[in-house]
Amino acid sequence: MNEKASTYLKLRLVLFASLLVLSERPLLSNDNINRTLSREQATEDLSIYFELIDKQHGNPYQFISRSVFLDALNTTIDNLPEQIEFKAFEVTLSKLNNLIRCGHTIINLDANLIKSASEANHFFPLPIALIKEQVYVDFEDSAIPHGAQLITINGQEIGEVINELLPLTVTDGFSQAKPLRELETKFGYYFFLKYGAYNSFEVTYLTPKGTQTKTTISGVAGNQMLANNYYRPVYKTNERYYHFTHLDAIDSLQTLVLTLNTFQANPDWFAERLSALYDQESKKFEFDNLVIDLRNNEGGDRRLLTLLYQFVAGEHLVDPSNTSIRSNQIQFEDYLLGINGAVGSKEAIEKAETYLNQHFTYANEEGFESAEQNWYDTFDAGINWQGQTFNGQVYVLTSGKTFSAAADLARILAELDHVILVGEETGGAHIGRTANMLLNYDLPNTHTMVQIPVIYEEFVNANKQNEGRGTFPDFHITQTYPDLLAKKDSAFEFTLDLIQQKQLQGAN
Repeated sequence: MNEKASTYLKLRLVLFASLLVLSERPLLSNDNINRTLSREQATEDLSIYFELIDKQHGNPYQFISRSVFLDALNTTIDNLPEQIEFKAFEVTLSKLNNLIRCGHTIINLDANLIKSASEANHFFPLPIALIKEQVYVDFEDSAIPHGAQLITINGQEIGEVINELLPLTVTDGFSQAKPLRELETKFGYYFFLKYGAYNSFEVTYLTPKGTQTKTTISGVAGNQMLANNYYRPVYKTNERYYHFTHLDAIDSLQTLVLTLNTFQANPDWFAERLSALYDQESKKFEFDNLVIDLRNNEGGDRRLLTLLYQFVAGEHLVDPSNTSIRSNQIQFEDYLLGINGAVGSKEAIEKAETYLNQHFTYANEEGFESAEQNWYDTFDAGINWQGQTFNGQVYVLTSGKTFSAAADLARILAELDHVILVGEETGGAHIGRTANMLLNYDLPNTHTMVQIPVIYEEFVNANKQNEGRGTFPDFHITQTYPDLLAKKDSAFEFTLDLIQQKQLQGAN
């Protein structure tokens, strides 16, 4: 594994283990993974969770009424046992949280407990691919062959397993692709959360030739499980899939491939790399087609989004939105861990409240709202594309993992005449979502981390026919079983075929 790949994996491990949550509690031993809390303690944490959602979340009742959500909370509390394991509480809370249908409202098991659990060989080791309601092994370094169809794990029918794990994921609205891709990415973790820790797993499967077989495979540590998920066969074929940001060219097709697996890349570096591909003498780029791959991008720094739009559209990004908040104060300070990844200090709280009171000056029945504005005037931070506009054909690859700022970019670029979207519905909401300022809270008894987004943003120019869904591609392309067996990147290969057809038509 090269240095950059190792760096990317380390970042994913940090996110997985919730280590962004700052805590000084001592680490737990593995003996405490299955520890329990009382019904009263669980009730207290659930009640505090509801208060956080009800008073601090920017728009919690976009897809569910307050009364229905409160009824679900009370039913959940009524059904609590006298003693409940921490993982079982996490499952219970995650199902409740799923009802809000907000992809930025995230529940994470106590970071120290997760870290402790991750050090033991308790996790299902094999990455999976979900294709047409079937579950296949997407891995080649195992006794179970790549492409095998899973039938049972530890006696559990795989269809039942998937149905029980999907409600633990989060998504914006009713995007159908994001829960599937999230479950693929962290299947071992969700299985551990729902069914517990196992040193080995008895698996029944069908080989690619249709022979039913049963075998036992060993569990792996959390970091190995995650590494397996991020280095499945299709992603081993090109380094573009494990760099933060990667540029590579397909000279025969006059095509530049820009892979953005995160928006945490340096915008200056990005601008320099693109400028190097522009011939000042001929006033032309060294490529005719641009492929922007956002399939693994879950968002981040909007400055890169602004720069990309300027490069493709040739103008400053104007994407006005109506924004609102329910409270202009940072509440529940006793439980606050951080704001936007930083420690929740008095200074950070004061800065956040100053920001909210500066922009959200109009009171309404639900809280406060801002005048319609283009927030990208704030996000660009003075970083602008100074070079030539790219007027060639642009292809944007999307999936259910295309989320937050990455989903915004897909939605915005889709409106341009020379842009074609290929892949899946994005995981980020097309019309509007709650995000931007993110607060991390610590529930007192379980130390579950709850991420609460504060600012609701509704995009003025978005197509209202997509309400409750993500942005849909022009060509809906998902992986097929034959492509899985062949380790073929379906959406990418389809896009290259489009480019080749265009070249042939131009030649004729």
